[in-house]
Amino acid sequence: MRFALFFCFCAAQLVCGRCELSAQGRFESLGIPVRKGGLMGCVVGPNGHGGEALYFNFNQLSGLLFLVQVDPDTGQARQFNAPQGPGAWALLVGPDEKIYLGTWDGALILRFDPQQPEKGLEVVGKPSPTEDYLWQFDVGKDARLYACTYPNAKLVRFDPKTGTMEDLGRMHASEMYARSLAVGPNGKVYVGIGTEKGDLVVFDPATGQHRGILPKGLRGAKGWSTVSVSRRSDGRVYAEFGPNLMRLDDESPVIIERAPERPPLKLRDGREVVAFGRGTFSLKDPRTGQIVERAFKYESAGDHIFMVGVGPSNCVYGSTAMPLEVFRHDPRSGRSAHLGGMPGGEVYSMLEHEQNLYLCYYGGAVMNLYNPAKPFWKFGAGAECNPISFGGVGDGHLRPRAMIHGPDGLIYIGSAPPYGELGGALGVWDPKQNKTIENYRHLVTNQSITSLAWEPRSGLILGGSGNYGGGGTRPAEQEARFFAFDPKKKGKVFEASLVPGAVKYPATCAARGKVFTTVGDKLLVFDPQAMKVVRTVKLPGAQLDISLGQHRSGKLVGLTAKSVYFLDVNRGEVVHSAEAPVPVNCGFALVDDAVYFGSKAELWRYWLPQLDVNTEQVKTK
Repeated sequence: MRFALFFCFCAAQLVCGRCELSAQGRFESLGIPVRKGGLMGCVVGPNGHGGEALYFNFNQLSGLLFLVQVDPDTGQARQFNAPQGPGAWALLVGPDEKIYLGTWDGALILRFDPQQPEKGLEVVGKPSPTEDYLWQFDVGKDARLYACTYPNAKLVRFDPKTGTMEDLGRMHASEMYARSLAVGPNGKVYVGIGTEKGDLVVFDPATGQHRGILPKGLRGAKGWSTVSVSRRSDGRVYAEFGPNLMRLDDESPVIIERAPERPPLKLRDGREVVAFGRGTFSLKDPRTGQIVERAFKYESAGDHIFMVGVGPSNCVYGSTAMPLEVFRHDPRSGRSAHLGGMPGGEVYSMLEHEQNLYLCYYGGAVMNLYNPAKPFWKFGAGAECNPISFGGVGDGHLRPRAMIHGPDGLIYIGSAPPYGELGGALGVWDPKQNKTIENYRHLVTNQSITSLAWEPRSGLILGGSGNYGGGGTRPAEQEARFFAFDPKKKGKVFEASLVPGAVKYPATCAARGKVFTTVGDKLLVFDPQAMKVVRTVKLPGAQLDISLGQHRSGKLVGLTAKSVYFLDVNRGEVVHSAEAPVPVNCGFALVDDAVYFGSKAELWRYWLPQLDVNTEQVKTK
């Protein structure tokens, strides 16, 4: 009996060993962890049969947007996938009773005809060759569609009767965002501009002229110097700019204290859409006050993975983008679980701390703490919530790209600044108090903080910047910088441009008394004692953001947009690289002998090979 058990044990060990060896140096898809789709909006429109339908607009960053037509009485749904475009901000029922969408990543006009559903979503065209986004639509008194754009703050126009598209030009000489628009009862088009200074522009279709009408001396909200315009329930247009509320009387803004509500989403019979979500909606009967909740079904190809990281119990955690959904993959069981969502756009950085997980998301660099020991997901600020949200990290933080452990048990966070601003920040977070205790705005003048590493021998926090600012700004500095921050002196002790013309240092880590940072397809070995680069290593491609770390073997593992690489720290050489069968969009989780990354909506794993450091470089494809 003992011999039989021993034989079985040896056989099992042999089989496991063969499986492990066969997996080495191989890529493996772990599937799509989240299938929710990003809900962008909802409108009431004709169903093509004399009745009405609800139209839900979904984005898919890793695929194509889709429109879902829903019967408000039954919840029965039909889905129409777009031929082009990952998502659309603009959504409107046109004067021809067709549904129009305006996309990002192309600034296309799409159209759906409820009377000809077999045609699906059709591409009408691109009204301006220079634009990437169509933000909003409105219908003019001339029965034409107007849309506002990015990145040249333009106004464009489309005539559904003739199919004519027009680029009406820039609404501001230097701003990049024409973010909102609304047509007034006088037929004039009002456009909200941002994000650096902000402006309010009126366009007159009768003359083709436009001009700024924002009262002098008004200032917008910090981090969002953008005017927002909307038509309210009284049919008039109102503008908001920071704390300022204005009624637009022709071309004369009047400061007011209150404005009517925005018009509710209503069916012809008076029922009001009081809530809607991904797969749900609620209708309120105005006569009885009764609210009916209904559900509908749709199919998502999968949500785009924005980042992955290592969390408690050596599990892999990740965040999707627009919508922000958090998932976990357990390498031991091989199972992935969709945990839940948070209200931001995407998690920009995460960090394991004492069997909990810090998650910091865009916008506002909001810090949250998740405890995987609690068997539920309930986002909120209360003590009973999981994750618990603590609010923003501080001034200068919008996109918190880097988060690391530093000396004295503190956490360091590096961010890009808010919209319309230059100069990000380095924040110091105390996990015992769960608050920011120090914050250094403009640590690198006019630049964003893109990567960080703590080097224990010197005691320094070292990192790299990006020479850009928040959305809607243009770089004020020629090149990115590499810096050293002394936590004891509470100040920067070194700053230099290690590579002329560098845009950013996307990944940095420390190992064996040296600091390794990256620019493009170069890895730089930096000596923090001598404060200089001692070696430059050619990488197999451009380094991916926050995707460089030390394996338990002592080697560094990194990701490029196409491959995984191994770097021997002592030799300062890439000793192994493997080209991925799919695009490598984001990282980075290094667990045991595998590295995990996101490719569009899929989670992937690469089993790291065991290498003899004395052999020559091996390349696997």
